Amino acid sequence: MDPKVLYWSGALANMALITVLALRGVRQVKGGDVAGHRRSMVLCVALVVGFLLSYVAKVMLLGREALDTWDGFYVDALRFHETCVLAMVVGGGIALHRARALRGTRNRTRDPADPAAPARTVRAHQLAGRAGIVGLLLAVLSASVVLFGMYARA
Repeated sequence: MDPKVLYWSGALANMALITVLALRGVRQVKGGDVAGHRRSMVLCVALVVGFLLSYVAKVMLLGREALDTWDGFYVDALRFHETCVLAMVVGGGIALHRARALRGTRNRTRDPADPAAPARTVRAHQLAGRAGIVGLLLAVLSASVVLFGMYARA
């Protein structure tokens, strides 16, 4: 099997795991488990960073894909996928930044003695998190299409 296809198969599995963890994190925070939500989301960030580091190594060791040999549909799917990943990273990054502003508030500690976070900060965190999740879900779907094309060419 082509090592690049094998690499991307593992990358899709990693992205699927990130999806499961992110959706679990959403469920946790809706259920009031803020600490569990935080752990799930921090693990998602670690897996994304791990992928980015592995991608650098992959490019250095295996090179880039020869997109000039791809059908235009799959190149377009790849570009859409990259846009979705960008939305995931930007949304997740903003959500992470806004989460830091929630430190010491009852929104994070669940302690009624702590002050409430400003509604604007909470809303910004929620909206950015949702944007990151939507980007992630679309990225997984589009990655599946791209990987299908890679298997078809292999």
